[in-house]
Amino acid sequence: MAGSDRTNHALAAESGPATLRAALAPVSALLFSVGLLLMGNGLQGTLVPVRANLEHFRAFELGLLGTAYFFGFTVGCLHGPALVRRAGHIRAYLAMTSVASSIALLHPMIVDPVVWWILRIITGYCFAVLYIVIESWINERCDNRVRGTVFSVYTIVNLTVITLGQLMLGFADPQSFVLFALASILISFAALPIAFTAAAHPQMVASVHPRLGDLARISPVGTAGCFVVGLANGAFWTLGPVFAADAGLDAGGIGLFMSAVVLGGAVAQWPLGRLSDRMDRRFVMLVAGSIALGAAIALMIVPNADRRVV
Repeated sequence: MAGSDRTNHALAAESGPATLRAALAPVSALLFSVGLLLMGNGLQGTLVPVRANLEHFRAFELGLLGTAYFFGFTVGCLHGPALVRRAGHIRAYLAMTSVASSIALLHPMIVDPVVWWILRIITGYCFAVLYIVIESWINERCDNRVRGTVFSVYTIVNLTVITLGQLMLGFADPQSFVLFALASILISFAALPIAFTAAAHPQMVASVHPRLGDLARISPVGTAGCFVVGLANGAFWTLGPVFAADAGLDAGGIGLFMSAVVLGGAVAQWPLGRLSDRMDRRFVMLVAGSIALGAAIALMIVPNADRRVV
C-alpha cells in the first residue's frame, strides 16, 4: 500500500496524457471488461421488451419485465456485498458473468412471460453484484487525487458501450436467436480480462446496513426525487422500445431511439452538475423534470409518420 500511495502522490504532481495513462493502468483490464459487459447488457435490455412485444405479451406482462429486473437488482444490492466477501471480487465477477450469459440464451428458448420475469430477476441480481465489484474495485485502486478522472472515464465507457449495445439491435431480426447469442457472447467475453488480470485484488467489501428512514430525514427532496426518477426510468427502459416499435420504427430505429436517451443524459451531466453547484438543487431538479415532461408530451403528440426511420 505504501508503494501505491507513493505512485498516487507522484501522479498528483504530474499532468497530461501520461498522468491519465498511469491513473487508468491499475483498472485498465476492468474497464475493458466493463465495456464488453455493459454492451451486452445494453443490447439485451432493449432486445427483451422488443421481442416480448413481438411475441404479443400483454401490457401488464411487459411492465413486469422491467419490474422484475429492478427487483432482482435491488436484492443484489442488498445481498451482493455478503456474496463478494465470501467469494472474493474476481470469483464473484466470473460467477455472475457466467450466470448472466447463460440467462441471455434462455430467453429465446423458453418464450413465456412468467419464465422471462424470473430470468429478468436473475439478470438484475447478477448485474447488481457486478456493479458492486466494478465500482468498489475502481474506488479502492484510485487515490483521491485521480479518483474523479478515473470515474469520469468509467462513466464515459459506461454510457458509450450501452449506446453501442442498443444500436446492435439493428444487426439481426429480433425474433431470431442471433441477437440473444450476441448479448451472451459479449457478456461471456467480459470475464476474460478479469480472469487473466495481474492487478492486485481489492479488499473485501465492508458490511453496510442501509437506513432509508435516516436518508429521507436528511434529504427528503433528494429521496423523493430518486424514488420518482426510479419509477420513470424503470418504465421507460422496459416500455420505451415497445413505444418505438408501435410507432413504426424498425429494429435499427428502436436502437437509435433508445441510444438518443443515453447520449442526452451524458450531454446533460456537465451543465446540470454545474448548475446544481451554483443554485438551489431543488430548482435544478424542477427544471430538469419539467424539460423531461415536455419531451414526453411531445413524443405523445408527434404523428406516427414523422417517427418512422427510413
